[in-house]
Amino acid sequence: MDKEQGVIVAKSAGFCPGVKGAIDKVLELEASGKKPVYTLGPLIHNRQVTDMLEAKQITSVERPDQATDKNGVLVIRAHGITPAFRQEVMQSGMEVVDATCPLVKHAHDVISQYAQQGYHTVIVGDSGHAEVIGLLGCTQGKGVVVSGPQEAEKLPSFDKVNVVAQTTQKESVFLETAEVIKRKSAVCQISNTICHPTKLRQSETIQMAKNADLVIVVGGKHSANTARLALLCRELAPAVLHIETESELTPQQVLAPKRIFITAGASTPNWVIDQVADWVRQTRKHRGFAFIGMLQRLWAKGVSYSFYTAFAAMALTYVCLKLEGLHSQWKPLAFSWLFVFSLTTVNRAFEDKARPAGRLSALPGFIAAGLGLLVAWLMGPEVFGLSAAFIAAGLFYPFRHLLKLKILALPGTKDFFTALGWGFSCAFLPAFANGMVLRKAVYLAIFYAVLLVFMRSVTLGFTSANKDLMIGKESFYKAFGIGKTKLAVAVLLIMLTAVLVTLLMITWKPALVAMLLLGNLYTLFIVIYYYSHPASRGVKEETLIDGQFFVLWLLAWFSRFI
Repeated sequence: MDKEQGVIVAKSAGFCPGVKGAIDKVLELEASGKKPVYTLGPLIHNRQVTDMLEAKQITSVERPDQATDKNGVLVIRAHGITPAFRQEVMQSGMEVVDATCPLVKHAHDVISQYAQQGYHTVIVGDSGHAEVIGLLGCTQGKGVVVSGPQEAEKLPSFDKVNVVAQTTQKESVFLETAEVIKRKSAVCQISNTICHPTKLRQSETIQMAKNADLVIVVGGKHSANTARLALLCRELAPAVLHIETESELTPQQVLAPKRIFITAGASTPNWVIDQVADWVRQTRKHRGFAFIGMLQRLWAKGVSYSFYTAFAAMALTYVCLKLEGLHSQWKPLAFSWLFVFSLTTVNRAFEDKARPAGRLSALPGFIAAGLGLLVAWLMGPEVFGLSAAFIAAGLFYPFRHLLKLKILALPGTKDFFTALGWGFSCAFLPAFANGMVLRKAVYLAIFYAVLLVFMRSVTLGFTSANKDLMIGKESFYKAFGIGKTKLAVAVLLIMLTAVLVTLLMITWKPALVAMLLLGNLYTLFIVIYYYSHPASRGVKEETLIDGQFFVLWLLAWFSRFI
């Protein structure tokens, strides 16, 4: 649980395991080149996430015959479907991937088991909800849906009845409803199929909301579990706001309350929750310090729009120039800034947070790419040719599925290609432009840059996954898990140190290399901090992780006086 400025964010807020698993599956399909990907109904009831998925050509259809490309893939969403509809889907002739939540499958199995024994089924949930429709399809025609104890009172008596719950149902409502049906039935089986994450979310909400002056519930307006969470909060707190994004809030709403509790539904990604929490905290933090607040907002913009990352690349280029025995030159420095800014901007616009306006935000990246080619031309035709090839490959990366090459779908490719791109612009190109690529020190400098950036990319991917950004197995962490990621990062740290020790052994720039070895302590701090205290990717995380390049730049600059 995170508390700052009187604002508490629920520990249980964000994607439930079923939703996270379904999103991971469709992203893996998209990254593997199996396009288009169709989901049977909206994969998730959250507009921000569905906008992202649509940008990746992951679209929703109600029935298999609505899929325009029969070579695509049909995905059964986490809510599940009826057995009859499943049979129709399996006979559609399309490839089918089942992303039904395991806990929803368990509810299906429970209903089917008792239905086969002649039990009637009473489902406590929202009639018409996708999950409830699927549950009802397992009752063998002997099922009914009620929303609570009042509707249960109107039911007839049953000889044998099984009472189950929509997995996101409010537990107190389910238990009260079950007791009403139990009084009216000869044999009553009460099957509490409410999922564990929902119970945790409701328990934490009850505990925290009753002590809050304002509760902010973040999530889709059409999300049943989010709406139910907001209803629960209204029974406990004096003021409740159900919002989708921070843009719906005003300073007046969040300045007066002493204690604010922020929670979210199971279909709300952590990055949306974090944006709301950050906005509320910053608004409250700088009530009397408007200038400081303005500076922080400007810094956040600089980070989110890739300016900070581009300057980090320029700092690394300075370090590589010194390692390669070259004087500072404006052309390589400018090229690395433009190269990294252009590719980072375009990739973020089309992949990370794709929204309707996302494509337009890629325009500065394309302009920077053009300016980068101009700088490359000033360094020579050969430099221009290589630069054009790397820039074209980087700009094409968000559309890699069009090539359908298996190598582009391999695990960890995004982190590898990011490191390769930075290594080219920050280390290889300056040496190539000066005709010095055959030097042993240059090879080591290139290797050093690639290792450093690969570790940086893996760590950012780790924090992105914690924030539920739309990344698939092209990210090293998502592909291999936390254990192998930690091992890989430890090996990279050892290799980074080995490169610098090798340079010391050949007596190449000993003062500079010694200072860069000292800089490894900052990198070690980043590794220990983020892999022992998992954090969601944000302005602070990008500032600290990319900050290592500025630390190395300062140390490289200071080495000239030793």
